[in-house]
Amino acid sequence: MTDSKQIIPLESNPTIFTELAYNLGLSKILQFHDVYSLTDPDLLSFLPQPIFGIILLFPLTENYESYRAQQDSSKPTYENEKSKDILWLKQTIGNGCGLYALLHILINLSNDLNLSNSQIKSLISSLESSDLSVEEVSSIVEKLEASLKTDENFGTKGQTEAPPADSQINLHFITFIKGKDDHLYELDGRRNGPIDLGKIDDIGKDNLINEPKLVDKIQFYIDNADGANKHNFAIMALGPTMD
Repeated sequence: MTDSKQIIPLESNPTIFTELAYNLGLSKILQFHDVYSLTDPDLLSFLPQPIFGIILLFPLTENYESYRAQQDSSKPTYENEKSKDILWLKQTIGNGCGLYALLHILINLSNDLNLSNSQIKSLISSLESSDLSVEEVSSIVEKLEASLKTDENFGTKGQTEAPPADSQINLHFITFIKGKDDHLYELDGRRNGPIDLGKIDDIGKDNLINEPKLVDKIQFYIDNADGANKHNFAIMALGPTMD
């Protein structure tokens, strides 16, 4: 992938992701929350539910990059053939994985969870109403990012000092969300298309945090990280706004 632009990477911070989501047009009945466990009932009880989507931050290790290359090498070039079930965006903005992870959630939410006449509704309309190529969709997202001015408005809002836009960052955001076909999808702009993880169990249909396939895939990433990166993970969930 040749990045046409580099931006300051977003911090894994629910406040920043929520503010950016509202700017794009997410309904204020939802917000992002930190997730401290996917299996501990006590910690899960503090999380407002139902959960509509998950964003995972994980380390780009040598093991992971080998796994990614092996998995994608056996797949044909993706041409948006699954767009009726799930919308996916190819990442062409360097260090923009946080923005793409957020967009992957917003463009796949049910219609009533995004505001009408918003930027995200306009993006969804473009994706659903035209036979656009992956490259054409990428161009639309690049223009959207330019209008958001993510560096100026969101890149420096974190609790830690923001790295330069041209930094080589070894952490990466991806999204897990339910498609219109009731399958769980892993959405990563660095892969060669959406990753279908299979049909969601009944227990996870109305609340994604209960889906066993979600827990298993995130645990797979944690188990395959080397010792130096075992704790370089963060999870955010999109759920109801807390009063």
